Amino acid sequence: MVYSSSHIRRKKPKSLWFHILAAFGVVVALFAIVAVAVMHFGRANDAITMQSVPLSERPNTVNSQSLDNQNARLPDLLGGETAQGENPTEQIVQLDALGNPIDTNSGGLAGGNDVAPMSVTINGQLQTPSAVIAALTKNSPFGPVPAIASDGRKAVSSYARTANIAPGTKPISIIIGGLGINRTLTRRAMNDLPPNVTLSFAAHALDLQNQINEARQRGFEVMLELPMESKEFDAAEPGANRALRVTGSNIKTTNMRNLDWLMSRANGYFAVTNYNGDAFLSRSDVMVPMLTRLSSSGLGFIFDGSSAAPSLPTLASASALPYAKAYTLLDENPDTGSINERLAALAAHASAKSTQADAAIGFGFTYPQTLDAVIAFTANLNAQGLSLVPASSMLKARQ
Repeated sequence: MVYSSSHIRRKKPKSLWFHILAAFGVVVALFAIVAVAVMHFGRANDAITMQSVPLSERPNTVNSQSLDNQNARLPDLLGGETAQGENPTEQIVQLDALGNPIDTNSGGLAGGNDVAPMSVTINGQLQTPSAVIAALTKNSPFGPVPAIASDGRKAVSSYARTANIAPGTKPISIIIGGLGINRTLTRRAMNDLPPNVTLSFAAHALDLQNQINEARQRGFEVMLELPMESKEFDAAEPGANRALRVTGSNIKTTNMRNLDWLMSRANGYFAVTNYNGDAFLSRSDVMVPMLTRLSSSGLGFIFDGSSAAPSLPTLASASALPYAKAYTLLDENPDTGSINERLAALAAHASAKSTQADAAIGFGFTYPQTLDAVIAFTANLNAQGLSLVPASSMLKARQ
């Protein structure tokens, strides 16, 4: 029989929705089978905690600076390197600890000797001597200034170098002042003087904190020089507006602000000394507030002995301020012969003293002749029955 196309019945294809519903049904059936299997063969106790392991809380570090510690002060990572608001990436010239340009190609100074690295702290451990102990500072309108720590520590002892007196010898001290102004002589003093010589820095020196850091890393103790009004005082000189004065409107307030500014220039010094000041140091009314402030800041005061100041020892004692006076200025006449004569007189004075409390201090400045003479003089002190000691050990009433 022959069938025509019109007689063949074609099977109608199933729709897309049929396939979707079939797949959904298979998935539901699988979930149902799994659920039934868990209900019949699973154990309910497998989901119950059977044992716990205690974990101790990790303690914070002693000197935590996390934001959870509301009393902590986070460090200024660019402090001392970049001025407020200045872009550090625009600083092309790099400086060493004395403010000298560094040759970045060689890694050394552009003009000569390398200097020791700055101190760093790793895991809370100080790797080299630090110039600044944070607990010995407080804020002032101009920045951190020295202060007595909450546990009673003071700069006058914390920043002082230990004195070692050889048996059978008597102590003698030498201070070299005027540091920080001339970079070549400052570097020579740090490189060539023995560490028991005390270094005194001018408060107006540039990059002062880094210079003090460098001196202390080399083992020296340091002082800060406060400019004071002299009889030949010139108010037009650079920096004269920050000097401690004897006249002017509201002079006490002005002097205290200037003292804060001078002390804020750096930290890390155990005492201050005068720069000039024959007019200022003859006036008890202006001296007393300064001495009181120095005492409450935990500092000492060493007078260079360059002028008459008869009331200074009594006023310092009344203020409970550790105090000493230099026996002689070594280079009032910066001549090698004259300096050697002063050093010989200082040695005789030290030899005649019976106790360490009797100060035998020579005060000089960074003249090349002074450095030459002091280097030679300190080389054979033991043969003279003398021990070179830091000037801090000569302070009376030091605590």
